[in-house]
Amino acid sequence: MELIDKRVLVTGGAGFLGSHVIEKLKASGCKDICVPRSRDCDLTRHADIERLFETVRPQVLIHLAARVGGIGANRANPGTFFYDNAVMGIQLIEACRRYGVEKTVVLGTICAYPKFTPVPFVEEDLWNGYPEETNAPYGIAKKALLVQCQAYRQQYGMNAIYLLPVNLYGPGDNFHIESSHVIPALIRKCIEAVDTGASEVVCWGDGSPTREFLYVEDFLRHPESIGPMCYLRSGIPGSQPTKPIKTPGAS
Repeated sequence: MELIDKRVLVTGGAGFLGSHVIEKLKASGCKDICVPRSRDCDLTRHADIERLFETVRPQVLIHLAARVGGIGANRANPGTFFYDNAVMGIQLIEACRRYGVEKTVVLGTICAYPKFTPVPFVEEDLWNGYPEETNAPYGIAKKALLVQCQAYRQQYGMNAIYLLPVNLYGPGDNFHIESSHVIPALIRKCIEAVDTGASEVVCWGDGSPTREFLYVEDFLRHPESIGPMCYLRSGIPGSQPTKPIKTPGAS
């Protein structure tokens, strides 16, 4: 599939990963890209999604929008994180089916993996246990979208793919003290410690957990990343990305 002449809808295109994806798509020749903003389109509202699809008539959807945050935000808002992420994804995938979108790309989360998954993660372990409790509402909501993509391919022949990148970090990340993820949170704490002359930096946890991290520009620079993100030919050959979950029969 060539992107140059396709209408591409990118939810979350103004966010951390989304802004990098938009830049990459434009550099690859994509010209007709729509990035809805939350102030204009609430993706948890069916009416807003209907209006968006009626207006844009997308041929490709890249769903990156999510209600996200660090440990503190997940602990404080488990219901919001579950509901918003589940409803956004479920309604968007259904809209793609009804509007005949040619390619649907859904971004998952590393939080969907079981709590005691060995590192490095492999997709065969995805269903081998319950996620870490703090992130479980968010992770399960996102993992449900994988099931939806698989079910829709089986019943409707929908062309969808679900990607599971590891934890990303880099320029444009969220450095908010209450909602940031671990790397930007640590960077902020270290900078503030230097600025204030603090003698120590307080980190959460006991130091035993292990995590996989990937610099966002490396993720998009990898020849097996942005190509399979859409399985599109935009100058980069498509193949297996960094451990996506392809729905059966995906191409």
